[in-house]
Amino acid sequence: MKNLIQCVLFIGSFNLASFGTLDERLDPIVIKEYGTRLAQPTLSHTEIRPGAYLIECDTICGNSLLVYGKDGATLINSMLAKMLPWLRKEIRDISGINNIKILISSNPHFWNTNANGLFGGMMDFMISHQNTRDRILQDSTISDLNILPNYFQERHVDNAGARITFEDKVRINFNNEKIDLMHMEKASTDGDLLVHFTEKNVIFIGDIATSNGLPFVNNNAGGSVEGTLAALKKALDLGNENTVFIPSLGQAMSFKQLKRYINKLDKIYLRIDALKKEGLSVLEILNDREIKNQLITFKDNFISSRETYIKQHFN
Repeated sequence: MKNLIQCVLFIGSFNLASFGTLDERLDPIVIKEYGTRLAQPTLSHTEIRPGAYLIECDTICGNSLLVYGKDGATLINSMLAKMLPWLRKEIRDISGINNIKILISSNPHFWNTNANGLFGGMMDFMISHQNTRDRILQDSTISDLNILPNYFQERHVDNAGARITFEDKVRINFNNEKIDLMHMEKASTDGDLLVHFTEKNVIFIGDIATSNGLPFVNNNAGGSVEGTLAALKKALDLGNENTVFIPSLGQAMSFKQLKRYINKLDKIYLRIDALKKEGLSVLEILNDREIKNQLITFKDNFISSRETYIKQHFN
């Protein structure tokens, strides 16, 4: 069941200085492309399992996953600070809960973590990979962001970085659910996680996939095309025919949908690799007839495009 909300909330009570800082060039682009401001989003939620909801926005943010039970709620990814009042309303509308217990950051990208600092006093703890914490707490540039190349990601406030970090994998036991967090090396970044809710049979895969577009590979943050493919295949191995997979953007994916997605990416990878060895440039590869046919089902979105994905094979 899908529920849509659109409203304007008064946010003057928030400390604007603690909001995550966005590249000042972003808002005008969003207004032009989407006809609305970042601070006036439309959010929607979809129940994917009892007690598990995918939360999306209509402009620039990554998907969030809310999972709740008698002991409280777990949220994967905080979206943007400017969207926090709307996200909190979604959480209340879905669960009746005002504050989450656990916040998980799937990687350091701003569309996933920008509101982290505002959740500091509203939860029990935040957890991420150590590399994600390190990158959140330093300035960086995202060269290949489709909507705004060379996006400047300013250092977040101190409490935006998780106090609990890990290197390889960790399990959280909460709400009679085993939540397995697994680090995927050199995937979209060097801090990406697969988050597996074992009882609900839901796996959050994040920026290594978008349901109707290409993965986003951030070479500036230790990401790689090969690592992204390996992470996708790991997610598929963890799942089964009944698993629901939650990507960074778009709708939830079934086991069969993710398997087809990976098969397409494998073919694209092999073709690009062959053309690279022939000495072709990014533009020449983009205009290759076979590549065009392989990419025809993938749509560009705010983080990834067909051209940038080919470019990422050269880094």
